[in-house]
Amino acid sequence: MTAQGRQQAMAAKAPVDIHWGRLGLLALVLVAAALYVSPLRSYFAQQTRYAQQSAALQNAKQQNVALKSELVKLQSVQYVSRLAREQFLVVPPGMQAFVIKGLPQGDTPVTDSQPPPVSGSMSVLQRLADLWRTLLH
Repeated sequence: MTAQGRQQAMAAKAPVDIHWGRLGLLALVLVAAALYVSPLRSYFAQQTRYAQQSAALQNAKQQNVALKSELVKLQSVQYVSRLAREQFLVVPPGMQAFVIKGLPQGDTPVTDSQPPPVSGSMSVLQRLADLWRTLLH
């Protein structure tokens, strides 16, 4: 065997130099990281719950303000009577209620078949055309 072959054989059989200090430090870091995972998860879950509950609290406060203003309005006789007429079709004594069928429903805009009035001064020809249009319809 040559000198170079012997060195290769000894290098192959040489024991691996283990750094026990570094391996122990790595193990401690992994254990510490594992111990921090659960508290971090609960912290982030708590932050999420806090944000959700804060939003719900703000919503409840807004509803509370709206209900308080409604309560103040309900102390007025005029407001209560208007609500009774609008929502429950209650009429005051001595009045009679009528139901008119065929009216447009809800927010449907009412369109007028006649053109809108002309603003400003009209010429004689425009006045005659308007008079003619009025007589025909």
